[in-house]
Amino acid sequence: MPKDYFQIQNTTSLSQVPPGGKIHIIGVCGVAMGQLAVALAEKGYRISGSDKEFYEPMGSFLKHAKISLCRGYAASNVPADCDLVIIGNAISYGHPEVDQIEQRHLPYNCFPKALYELAIQGKLSIAICGTHGKSTTTALTATILKELGKEPSFFIGGVSNQLGTSLKVGTGQVSVVEGDEYDSAFFAKVPKFAFYHPDICVINAIEFDHADIYPDLAAVNREFDTLVKSLPKEAYALCCLDFENLRTLLKSWRSDAQCRLLTFGSAADADFRISSRRQEGNLQIVRFSSQETGEHELRLPLIGEYNARNALAATIAAWLSGGVKIEDAARVLRGVKTIKRRQELHLEKDGVVLLEDFAHHPTAVAQTLAAVREAYPGKTIWAIFEPRSNTSRRKIFQQEYIKAFELADRAIIAEVTVREIDKNQDLLDTHELSRAITASGTPCECLPDAKSIAAQVMEKISTNDLILVMSNGSFGGLIGMLKEQLEFYPTICDKR
Repeated sequence: MPKDYFQIQNTTSLSQVPPGGKIHIIGVCGVAMGQLAVALAEKGYRISGSDKEFYEPMGSFLKHAKISLCRGYAASNVPADCDLVIIGNAISYGHPEVDQIEQRHLPYNCFPKALYELAIQGKLSIAICGTHGKSTTTALTATILKELGKEPSFFIGGVSNQLGTSLKVGTGQVSVVEGDEYDSAFFAKVPKFAFYHPDICVINAIEFDHADIYPDLAAVNREFDTLVKSLPKEAYALCCLDFENLRTLLKSWRSDAQCRLLTFGSAADADFRISSRRQEGNLQIVRFSSQETGEHELRLPLIGEYNARNALAATIAAWLSGGVKIEDAARVLRGVKTIKRRQELHLEKDGVVLLEDFAHHPTAVAQTLAAVREAYPGKTIWAIFEPRSNTSRRKIFQQEYIKAFELADRAIIAEVTVREIDKNQDLLDTHELSRAITASGTPCECLPDAKSIAAQVMEKISTNDLILVMSNGSFGGLIGMLKEQLEFYPTICDKR
């Protein structure tokens, strides 16, 4: 356990760092930490950062910024005259650079607290929370506000194809950030959203996830319960009624929480209710209504019911922030682009479509397949899945994954790669899962790695096939392999 030196209450604020002061970031190559490093450098701080490797695309992003980078971790990486060290949540007590902080009594902080001080404090705070849809909803909300001249600050836990960056400190009076329920640091075992003090809190869904830090759904519920009950009476909690667990929590919040509660979704009793959806070519047409605002239409270049909910939540959040008309938000949404690795189209050739998605929770897998089935009727859908997250690699959702793949025509499951943290864990039996998915009606194979999966796909691909690759990681470069082979294959049409 960490010594008394490392406590949330002992962290040092950015305001205590002098202009041009030296800040060192441990674990700088993550999406969040890397964006924070660049934003701090743009504010005039002298930034250094360390990580075990500098993977793309963040590696190039950092190398082109005014940041001193250290490959590998070592005590010598921490500058002698450091004014503040920001510790990433993947860093543990006993780390050589953490030891330096303790031995030299250096000031320290964690990402969410630094983000609050940099981009949220003093602004109207919108936090997008929940198990699913955080990155997309955050990006959509930030895009609406930006395009309507609100100059928002924002942080997105993904790569936006439209905003140009994932973290920006804007000049406007509104901030919108992704509020993750994962813990903040080894000395701050609380969700990141606990630091953001939202005036508008969007909760898209609450399901069990992050099995490495939460023992069960009840533990996840407790954190969200604490969040909502901490909101002041003038704040809004905007909750999706389409998830039964969240609906149950709402019953207690209606009596125990002091904030204003609003609901959205397809449910008949939602305050903002999706009354209809239909796909017209590349557009999804969504109708919704509320007693206060009347009926409205969204025309979205995004697929699936879950993206209809994400867009609706973004529209309401922007409207609640003040000075945004729903009609103007809807106009902006007609031209939005998905963030990277969310239904991202990589290739369309000879009738073959290659899509990539971040889905890894069984609910996300099922909803992504439903969206693809709806948007690409008549296609033969290959669902290729890598169980990579700390939860998906465990045997927690063995049964749920069987149902999740029922809308696929073919499925391939990658074998679980065992890691050091998996000691004494009951891991997902991918061969058993493959057999069960096949028995349920979807032919499924379990293959060891990306290379063997790419070979199998190229051997059996046909001209009406859609390949959907789902993983929250790089999947061993599978997308790149498939894209290269499909692009340079003479003609897929000749194969069948």
